[in-house]
Amino acid sequence: MKTLTDTKLFEMFVSYIQGGISCMEELHAAYDNFVAVLSELSVDEDLISKLRRLNYTRIELFFIRQNSNGMSGEKHVVEMFMDKTIALLDTEIEMLKEICRHGGTTVLKPDSGKACVKRMTTMLSWNGTDSDLIELVAALMAAGSVSSSDGRKLTVIDLVRVFEEMFNLKINALYTKRGKVFDRCTDTTPFIDSLRVSYNRMLEKRLMM
Repeated sequence: MKTLTDTKLFEMFVSYIQGGISCMEELHAAYDNFVAVLSELSVDEDLISKLRRLNYTRIELFFIRQNSNGMSGEKHVVEMFMDKTIALLDTEIEMLKEICRHGGTTVLKPDSGKACVKRMTTMLSWNGTDSDLIELVAALMAAGSVSSSDGRKLTVIDLVRVFEEMFNLKINALYTKRGKVFDRCTDTTPFIDSLRVSYNRMLEKRLMM
């Protein structure tokens, strides 16, 4: 459960409210490390466990932030990093809730005192390559076929992360692979082209039945 609160960033936050002075270079590095740890939370962990872990982390940080109020005449840079981290956790929590709503689970309102309740759903597997999935997601985004229900602007990476959850997979070196897909000079859409061929072949078979 503690994973995120055991990071260097949390150690520096606690040190600050105890009167310690943090080195700004170390603070920036600790924040980047926290973001990396957050993004690498086990894909094998179910959504309910992830939400519990994120909520636990946010609550711990919330009380640290409260204790830091009024420690100095003006807002210290450490407190700004606390606020950034809380905002980051809030975004991750909301993203997981959206996945719960649209990916086979239901999220109840926080004030109901209940967590996510799983519904019976079919487990899906992605049988294409990582590049195939990135190409498909990019095409859906380009066509405007997918959008955020809350109006938030989506990126290809955001949507790929949703598909990762849906198919229970993890694309390593995602940014590098995305770049390679986008940088194709010839044969730019091999997967989408193969979908068209497969779909037309299916229609032909139906007509022959």
